[in-house]
Amino acid sequence: MASCVGLLLQPVFFRHRSAFAQDPEAKFPTAQVEHRRQLLSGYRSAILRARQRWRLPIIDVEHHWGTGRGVPAFPVSDLLARMDENGVALTWLGVNESMGDAASLQECAKAPDRLVPTIMHGDGRRWHGRDSALFRELDKDVRSGDYFAMGEFEARHYVSNTNSRDVHTPVNSEGFETVFRASQETGLPFLLHHEAEDRLLPELEQMLARFPGAKVVWCHVGRNRDPDTWTRFPRAEGVREFIRKYPNLYFDVLQAGSQSLFPPNKIFGAVRESVLYAQSQSPVPGPAQLRPEWRQLFNDHADRFVLGSDINTGRWSNYSDVMGRLRNSILADLPLDKAESIAYKNAWFLMTGERWSE
Repeated sequence: MASCVGLLLQPVFFRHRSAFAQDPEAKFPTAQVEHRRQLLSGYRSAILRARQRWRLPIIDVEHHWGTGRGVPAFPVSDLLARMDENGVALTWLGVNESMGDAASLQECAKAPDRLVPTIMHGDGRRWHGRDSALFRELDKDVRSGDYFAMGEFEARHYVSNTNSRDVHTPVNSEGFETVFRASQETGLPFLLHHEAEDRLLPELEQMLARFPGAKVVWCHVGRNRDPDTWTRFPRAEGVREFIRKYPNLYFDVLQAGSQSLFPPNKIFGAVRESVLYAQSQSPVPGPAQLRPEWRQLFNDHADRFVLGSDINTGRWSNYSDVMGRLRNSILADLPLDKAESIAYKNAWFLMTGERWSE
């Protein structure tokens, strides 16, 4: 049976070569190659099943699994139920730092055709404390062949409505160098959280230029949390500039709606952070409407965007709202081929090094 799986998947691996990984299998230990093939066969089947029902299956590339106590917050069955309700075929199961990378393998083994083993998120004390032992662990695990993606690594992070982290670990620091290099040498993508202050963009651009083979997914594109200090990137034209300049840069789309405020829970002085959607003074019925310049950006560069729920323990109840917004306000406003790229085909490419093929 194993040899049959390998033969069936050969067209997926060998017909379409990516610029980042000429031979995806050569990056990992031989013993892992067959296991990876079998997992990919299951992932492909899950996407095809979801497509029969939903037309546009989604791969969720940004999910935060677990708690700071080193245990899952919910059983996997709860996540699978939410995924089924919202047409999510696969989830990159990034775990909390306190759980460790192996926890993603253990949790994903409970639903091996739906959950994708993912390196932990860089959002804890060891990451921001610049623990060199953690960097060595991350590098080893990325190269093991056990995982298909890396989690969200925080550079500049503001306080949010679910955590109090006000931190800055520069993108050109030692830990990020480990992550960028590992991504470039293995083909595994990673997520980046970096608040887009003008003064903080050079440190990211430096690393994008140094590691042109790294697969970088900059999270939450489409928002502006401080119009005074975020002037270059948050506009659609600013994103277009980065797309043209850095072929290795991708974006996951803002999860918040048109009425989301930053700072959170502030009555006076807060700004509506979403720049994706047309604004009104009060909520209006129906899906939020994309601004024309952002719709054009997604049409012109549909191969550079992916979707993530950004759901953690504190936002669990928002899962369906987020997925509904991404589906009804973004995917539904695009031609089918562009929507397919953003919904699942780009994420498939990032996690496999191969373009989706039937």
